[in-house]
Parts: sequence; C-alpha cells; structure tokens
Amino acid sequence: MKHQMGTMKINVTLFALLFMSFLLYGQEKPKTSKVLFEPGNISTKYVEYGATFTRDGSEMYFARSTQQWGKGDMKSTIYHAFFDGEKWSTPKIATFSGTYDDSDPHITPDNKTIYFISKRPSAENTISSDIWKVKRKSGGGWTEPERMPNPINSEKSEYSPCTDLEGNLYFASDRLGGYGQGDLYMVPNKEEGLKNPINMGDILNSETGEWNLGVSADGNTLLYEASQRKQNVSGYGDLYISFKRNDSWTIPQNIVELNTSGSDLCPFLAEHTEQLYFTSSDSLKSGDTNIYHVAFDAIRKKYEKTAEISLVSEKCLTNNAFEDRYASYSPDGEKILFESNRDGTWEIYLMDKNGQNTQQLTSTIADSRRPSWHPSGKKVLFESNRNGKQELFTYTLGNGKTKRLADKTIEGELLFASYSPKGDKIAVSLKQSEDKSHIILLNQKGKFLKKITNNEKRNYYPKWSSDGTEIIYFSRKDTNNQDDEIYRYNLKTDQHIRLTNWHKHNFCPSWSNDGKKIVYVTSMENTRPEIYIMDADGSNQIRVTNNSNGETLPFWHPKENKILVTAYRNGNYEICELELQN
Repeated sequence: MKHQMGTMKINVTLFALLFMSFLLYGQEKPKTSKVLFEPGNISTKYVEYGATFTRDGSEMYFARSTQQWGKGDMKSTIYHAFFDGEKWSTPKIATFSGTYDDSDPHITPDNKTIYFISKRPSAENTISSDIWKVKRKSGGGWTEPERMPNPINSEKSEYSPCTDLEGNLYFASDRLGGYGQGDLYMVPNKEEGLKNPINMGDILNSETGEWNLGVSADGNTLLYEASQRKQNVSGYGDLYISFKRNDSWTIPQNIVELNTSGSDLCPFLAEHTEQLYFTSSDSLKSGDTNIYHVAFDAIRKKYEKTAEISLVSEKCLTNNAFEDRYASYSPDGEKILFESNRDGTWEIYLMDKNGQNTQQLTSTIADSRRPSWHPSGKKVLFESNRNGKQELFTYTLGNGKTKRLADKTIEGELLFASYSPKGDKIAVSLKQSEDKSHIILLNQKGKFLKKITNNEKRNYYPKWSSDGTEIIYFSRKDTNNQDDEIYRYNLKTDQHIRLTNWHKHNFCPSWSNDGKKIVYVTSMENTRPEIYIMDADGSNQIRVTNNSNGETLPFWHPKENKILVTAYRNGNYEICELELQN
C-alpha cells in the first residue's frame, strides 16, 4: 500500500492533574520542534505509524511493521496501549489484528468504533486495502471486523479512514474518477447512515496524490499528506493543512516546520493534549519511521492567519479517453452543447447540465465543430468542413434538420460564430490565411452585413454582450502578430478598446451574464493556460485557476456564477464547471 506502513481503570483525578502539569504523558512539552513519542516503547527500531487516541487519552492504537519502510509491500499489524496516569503500557497486538495486513487505525470521538484498513479476505473477494470497522462491546473488547460496503470501498485501495463528532467519515482512495493518483473523500453521516462518498474537490485534491489524512473533532481543520506537489519539501509526502470556512476549504498550505526529506504523513489531532501526532521518516537523518508529536496551537494560529479561500471550485462533467471541448450552456442553463471526437471525427453533442444523458446531434464523415446556441435555445450554430472548407450550418433541435448558411461573396473560412442576443445577427471570424482574419457580421441567413475589424492581422473569437451593443474578441493587431490581446468593440460608436496588455497571450473572452465581468484565458511561454476574470473595462484582472494542466475556452452561465471550461485532465480534454465563490 502507498505510504502504508478490556479497558484499564484509572484514577480520573490523578489523570487530569497529570495532564494539566505535563500534557505530554510525562514528556517535556515541545515548543516548535517535533518530539519522538515514547522512544523505546512505542517508537522503536521498527516502523510505527498512524497513531490514534481516545478523547480522554487513556488508550491509543497504532500500526507497526518489522519490514522496511518504502521497500515494496509492507505487512503491518495494529497495536494497542494504555496510559495509567503515569506511563504507557507495553503495546500489545489488538484483538482484531495480527493475522492479516492491517493498518491506519482510527478510534471515533465517541470511543465506540475503530475504523482501519485491511487486506484480509472478504465476501467481495477484494485484493486491495479496504476500510473495515470493529465496535466496542458493552462488557469490553471488540466485535469481529466488518467490511464497509461499496461504494465506500472500491476495487482500488482506500486509506486512513477518520471521523469527526458528527460521524462523517473521511478517507483517501486511488479509485477511478478522481483528479490524480489519489484523492480525499468524505461520506456524510445522514439519517440512513454512511452511504455515498463525495470527492472533496479540487481545492484539496490535485493531479498528483493526496493520501493519509486527519480531521479535527469539529470537522473544521483538515491535515493530510500530499505527494509530488511543487511546494513539497521532499519528493515524497508532505503534510498540508486546510480550514473550513463557510462550507469551503481554504487553499492547502504546506506545514514547512514539520516536513522533511522523507515521508511525513498520518496526522492525528489529539484534543486531550492539543498535540498533533504524525509519522515521519526523514530519509536524510535516519532510516527510522516513527511517531512524533508537536504542540499544535502555534501551528494552527500561524496557518489560520495566512489561509485563503479559493475563488473557484471545480467539478468535471465528462471523464473520457477522448476529447470533449468547446462547451456552452443553453440560454436557460439546463443543457450543455459541446464538440467531441469520440466517434473518430469531430461531432456536436448535447448533455444535461450535470453531464448526464449525452446525445449526439451531428454525424458526418467530415468534422462539425465549435457549436453555439441560438437565443431561443431551439437551434444550434456550428461550422463544418463537409464541403471542403469551414462553413456555417444550423441544426434545429426539434426536427434534427441541418441547414447551410451561405454567401457567395464571402471568400475564406468562417470560424467561432455566435448569435446576437436577438438572434438576428451573427458575429464570426473570417479566416483568409494563418496570419490574417477579420471579425465580420452576417444576418441570420448568413448574408454579409459589415466588417468590424480592418487590419491585416489575426482577429478571432467574437462574443456578444447580453444587450447586443458590444462584442469582445482577441487580436494581434497591436503586437506585430505575435501576442494575443483582448478588445471590446461598441457597435454604436464603432470604437475598439484594448482591455489587456500582458505578455504573452490573452484570448477566448466571454461576458458574464450581467455584462459587468469578462472571463478569459492567459497563457505565458511554456505554461498551460489559466482562467482569469476582469471588469468589463479591463480593470481588476484576477487569476481564478491554478492547475498545472490548464483550462481554456470559458463560457459563463446565463443565470448563475458558474463557468464552463475545457480542461486538460489525465491526458485529454474534458468539460469542467467552475463555481465562483461570492
């Protein structure tokens, strides 16, 4: 696995006094550095990891392996120890462990259940690490282990289950459909119990790996291991922290004080001592993998001050092994139009706003591309090379009829067409060569009306404002045909205003539904494109995405604060939806 590595009676009064005096089970309270936990007893020459404590601190469970950390598959066993008010007992193998590969124990805040992962056999005949649980018996001891049902478990591996006071279950998994190698998931504890896992989203998850995690009892602080991120101290796993604010998680921050050249993982927040317990294997200092602890309050306060809410959360609506691109919402926001090459050629498709019920609209041996909506929502405008060059066609949703829009006086290819809000005009790019294209206006039948741009450079991607008085587009007219910049054209005054001036490329603009904002794409040299938003006059330019794989082709929702994008994910383009935070 990845990075895997009868209750005693106590004197409550003595226990409380000792904890007020020592806080750390008889050890000196650390200030800023981590301290090895119970050396020689719990932290030994073997591999120990994944510590979890009861809320009163009287019991702990952890995983131990006699095999070497990071050297292939490692079999682990869960151990159990007691604190008698003065010292910890010698750990013993937990009654439910010792035969199979068990690890990542977590005792729930009510002390009644232990979740753990195991590769033990089950009725489902799984061979991956799954989440299991045992319940405390009324007379002491634990029930027989019970495997959690699918879809909490999957055909892939699950890691580090943990819970909050509400009984919500958190875990990591490398199951299919995630953002990267491994993702964090949460199962809400509803009236019917724990049922369906929810991916915790791209604020926490990334295209690399998110694994072993811990959550505070109130569910508002999350710590987890992330691997291979650019911010990492090591090439292995680093600990990150995030805080819940208004039901959104803050952008994860690397806990630089704790991370080493090795793996740092398996965080556990202990309320009874206000300590953070975690596992560390600093490969530069030693080969040991042990449990450490550190005072958490100073760490929490530091990172709370610098925590930031992401401007956007993302969910992908498609997840395929082919290309899905150029998506736009219907005028009522209920449908999504897009192009895809899933059948070998580019064709036009329609799906529900949640990505379900995909329907193919066009089917030819040539390409049909870059669809856009008629304002009625009953007709689609697209371009196709079925007659040897890019021309405009309409597709009527009611009867499936396709009609060519032609004007014999127009020489060149027609690209990136869009209807005016009234549907009586079409703005389109007329491509005459690789370095020369114009923005022109057509009537609804495809007849030429007017040339909007009049230069010998590239001018592309016209989009109408919601009131039909202005058009935005991108052009190279002022950059010697080198850099793309965004312009705003007023049909009444015939004026062009340059909105961006940023090396290297700014392109694919789209109006917000109220006309006050413009979303667009920026791409520097040797970087993938990212989504930006600016005011309609070009001010307040703000970056809203930050993904190494990039996004492009944004389209604003007609009613809500959401944006469709074409995102490069897992080797191909997918349709994703960005939801902007207010």
